[in-house]
Amino acid sequence: MRYIIVVLLVISSSVIRSQSPDSIWQRSLEKYEQKNYHGVIRDMDALLQMVPGYANAYYNRGIAWVNLGDMDRACMDLQTALSYGMSENKKLVEYTCNPEFVRDLLLKQFYQKETVHPELGYRPEYTHADTLRGALRAERTSYDVTFYDLRVRIMPKGKKIEGNNAVYFQVMQPTRKIQVDLFDNYDITAMTWNGSPLPWRRDGNAVFIDFPRELQTGENQVISIAYQGKPGVAPNPPWEGGFVWEKDPNKNLWISVACEHLGASSWWPAKDHMTDKPDSVQITLEVPRGYQAVSNGTLRHSGQADKKYDRFTWFVHYPINNYNITFYVGKYTAFSDTLIQDGDTLSLDYNVLTDNLEIAREHFKQTRDIVAFYNKAFGFYPFPKDGFGLVESSYEGMEHQSAIAYGNGYKNNNRQDYRNQIFDFIIVHEGAHEWWGNSVTAADMADMWIHEGFATYAEYLFLENRLGMQEYLYELSDKSRYIFNVWPLVQNRDVNENTFASNDIYHKGAMLLHCLRCTVNNDSIFFGILRDFCIENRYKTVTSDDFIRFVNHYTGSDYTAFFSIYLYETKLPVLSYNYSVDQGGLTLKYRWTGVKEGFTMPFGIETSHKDSYRLEADTSWKEIRLPDAEWFNFYNLWKGYEGCKDNSFTYFNTHCENE
Repeated sequence: MRYIIVVLLVISSSVIRSQSPDSIWQRSLEKYEQKNYHGVIRDMDALLQMVPGYANAYYNRGIAWVNLGDMDRACMDLQTALSYGMSENKKLVEYTCNPEFVRDLLLKQFYQKETVHPELGYRPEYTHADTLRGALRAERTSYDVTFYDLRVRIMPKGKKIEGNNAVYFQVMQPTRKIQVDLFDNYDITAMTWNGSPLPWRRDGNAVFIDFPRELQTGENQVISIAYQGKPGVAPNPPWEGGFVWEKDPNKNLWISVACEHLGASSWWPAKDHMTDKPDSVQITLEVPRGYQAVSNGTLRHSGQADKKYDRFTWFVHYPINNYNITFYVGKYTAFSDTLIQDGDTLSLDYNVLTDNLEIAREHFKQTRDIVAFYNKAFGFYPFPKDGFGLVESSYEGMEHQSAIAYGNGYKNNNRQDYRNQIFDFIIVHEGAHEWWGNSVTAADMADMWIHEGFATYAEYLFLENRLGMQEYLYELSDKSRYIFNVWPLVQNRDVNENTFASNDIYHKGAMLLHCLRCTVNNDSIFFGILRDFCIENRYKTVTSDDFIRFVNHYTGSDYTAFFSIYLYETKLPVLSYNYSVDQGGLTLKYRWTGVKEGFTMPFGIETSHKDSYRLEADTSWKEIRLPDAEWFNFYNLWKGYEGCKDNSFTYFNTHCENE
């Protein structure tokens, strides 16, 4: 190897001839410390001229490209390093540069029971049953549910339920047939209208009901559906839904249900589509004697049903999406707190296992601060008559309206923890859902980033409010490392899409909102967008397009191209750039590529003198002169955010045209 180095030294430039590989290597380490990544790349170029096939040089150059956000070049170098025998960090390289590796991991996690197809964007081949569940067919659009009167008896022996749902609805267009939904593991024991039986037929989990005459627009009708059966058990609640038959630490019954994405029709008959929220709901639960049954809303009545069962009737005063309707059965003790804010009073209602009463009283005190912030940020709590509620559950959490499932063990952090040890992730996140998801509801599963992205971003805003901008940026950047970009945030409608696959709707959805904040570059306008959209669409169902139109109208600018790449693509905006250095400083030219015309977004850079710049870019070339600067790099997920100008830390890849 020494001989090869000597020969290469002879034919290299005079600059290289005067250096040794060791000195170049040492200098590159110093440049890494400075975060002069372009300098590291030039040093590794020189080293590879001297020592072709040097795996560590390819690896270090690749890591420098990663820090600059040029992932194409980074992966070429990192994979070359592997081909030359580098064995360290092999999994890191695969994770960073092998989309098939990452995708296969996600497929094993999120599509265990379904076959996905590359030609369908690694989604399943959607079937007739998927369309029946996810689409707004005439049998659904012909009526609007106004009220559910749901009665369910929960029978732990045999793990069965039986019940009846009276469906009150208004006819929206003439029809003789409507669709309701109920999983086919249940028997329908009666279907009546005005006291008379109605004919019906099943098509899988869809139930089609025929009326003896054509119902006319504007009529108010009610049908009654009696049913019984054995609900499916949740494999991994709340992420994989179903019934939860558990025992508490004292071996008492502890029963609940979580059914987001799976669907409310997994345990009660409903018009199971996101667009139709009933105006109100009554939920009557019959449970074994000695246990409490907690549900959404307010408790209207409790008493004896028969010798073995007690009855609890709860009432929800507001529109509610179907998957939020729930129950909890256990040995519960209730207590309350009160939040008075700007002249408005809100009851904070808690139901906890009796043994945990004292620890819960102390731990839940933070709820007041959390709800008070959301009241300011997004408008006063949307469901004041029902109160804000937390109910202790055996699973981690779920945003059940006014009865949020709390299962974080009275810790401030758990698996998806914050860096700080002050606030409880579950209360902060699930509490935000009362505004985003429960009040403002996605009209289709394809738009679920409106629930999870907004709720996740609300967490970061709360942390910013309480702990400062650096905490906001830390959590934003830390969680954004788990964005996978395998599936677009918004993809297939009308099929009950599994948008939870990869969980990008959480982290990428939050990052999208952060990048919008940076692009708007006016916090008064940006926070006005969030608050006014939330208030204007209170109790409604919305789509991604509704939000895009709202932003465009509110700002008077067209952000369609911005939303297009972050919502509907898996690739990121690419900042193409070139630079030149002379004795007087550095000239940087830049523009966005891989985006539609009209795309604009800022980015941040840092120079050798630690000067920070916020630069606005679009699809046309722009130029900036950086006097006395010897080098620069970008504020991004890899380099970091420390020292960046306000509204300049954004999410993108780069392409250096100098190489």
